Amino acid sequence: MKKFLRLALISLLLFTFSSVHANEKAVGKRAVEFTLEDQFSQKWSWSKHWKGKPTILVMSDWKGSDYANSWTAPLLERFKDRVQFVALADVSLAPSFLRGYLRDRFKGAYQHSVLLDWDGDVFTHYVVQPSVANVLFVDPSGTVRLHTWGKGAQDHVEKFATALDLLLTAP
Repeated sequence: MKKFLRLALISLLLFTFSSVHANEKAVGKRAVEFTLEDQFSQKWSWSKHWKGKPTILVMSDWKGSDYANSWTAPLLERFKDRVQFVALADVSLAPSFLRGYLRDRFKGAYQHSVLLDWDGDVFTHYVVQPSVANVLFVDPSGTVRLHTWGKGAQDHVEKFATALDLLLTAP
């Protein structure tokens, strides 16, 4: 009976931890310093290019990349003059011998820069959810103010855009 109770308690704790982690957001976190290369081998660093500027990070793994445009297109249209946009791809699961191949695939698929996170460190810092696009807003002070994820349903994108608009127009 004691073993059963111990097993039940451990199972409950593991389930609770995994449920909490699955819904964890990066809101309130400080922006992480990084230097990453894009598919064109150009280096980009947080401190040099975006620090101190309102910035939207659109982050996804290979499955989530199917949904990135559903977020990016309407947000870019609405906020392109007020915020910076950064696209990041989690390519940490790719073996090193495939890096050149993946770079070429990104070159063929995207004309804009997509930063390639080969180690997954930036994605870990921002608690990025897998298999969907993650969209974060980092304010000029370097604090994450909004973090959501999903497939980019119109109402979901609109909720994010409305919240972002409020943050950008707040005194």
